[in-house]
Amino acid sequence: MELRLLRFFVAVYEQKNLTRASEQCFVSQPNISNGIKQLEEKMNKTLFIRHKRGVEMTNEAHYFYPIAKRLLDELEMLPKMFEKKKIQNKITIGVADSLPQEHKRQFFKKSNALNNLVEWSVKPIDRSCELNLLVREWKAEEDLFLPLWKEDYKLCIPNGHSLLSKKEIDLVEDLKDEKFIHCPPCEAHKQCLSILSAANQNMITVANCETKTETLTLLMAGLGLTFLPEHFIDGWYGFETRPYKGPNYFREVGLSYSRKSLQNPAVSKVINHFSKNALKTQSFKAFGYYN
Repeated sequence: MELRLLRFFVAVYEQKNLTRASEQCFVSQPNISNGIKQLEEKMNKTLFIRHKRGVEMTNEAHYFYPIAKRLLDELEMLPKMFEKKKIQNKITIGVADSLPQEHKRQFFKKSNALNNLVEWSVKPIDRSCELNLLVREWKAEEDLFLPLWKEDYKLCIPNGHSLLSKKEIDLVEDLKDEKFIHCPPCEAHKQCLSILSAANQNMITVANCETKTETLTLLMAGLGLTFLPEHFIDGWYGFETRPYKGPNYFREVGLSYSRKSLQNPAVSKVINHFSKNALKTQSFKAFGYYN
């Protein structure tokens, strides 16, 4: 079906007059009349009933109009579908493994809003990135660091474990011969071993994991106890946390960047905002997801 016939039909339907439709389409009235006649022959249906004051639409015309209108709109949009929208703001960011999803979500959501629209290049943390979202201990010595959040490490105990009957854990008395899951690359691994070794010489290591995500999986599977950051475990199940008698330790997560990165206006807006405003997040506990 010819595109011009659809345009003629829509014009006549909307104008309810052949003369006005011809003016809208910039063609003569005979062209409009012949076009409508061709369309009716192709469809084997009468679309308009002519009279002295204009035209009257048939039921077939009422049915066909929204279809013809949609087809024309879609055809007009085709050239624009392949127009690449120019994005002025670009940021290359490295993101460390095992950071809480809610915190990352809110960071990217706010950063994107600050710059209206950003083309993000997201990679593992690296000195080549303009920004790195990471734990303070992992930043390059010469880089600046802007803290975004701080979280304590929690003693995590699998469901069904006898230690869950206690309101507080004594690291010396209660952890004798207990099985532990460790994450050697973790920024707090040495502190964790130091706490456990000083408190109990009979600790049993049942697993060494490369990431906190793997550590969490084995914890949920019930293989042993472990220490994990409080926001990282938020929303997961298969275990509970208990306070303990002994030294506490924490990690600080934020943005690592060089002074050169501030030459990027988009990066500068992000740094300026979070240097004055806290990162707002929502705990999964508030949604009832935490077990």
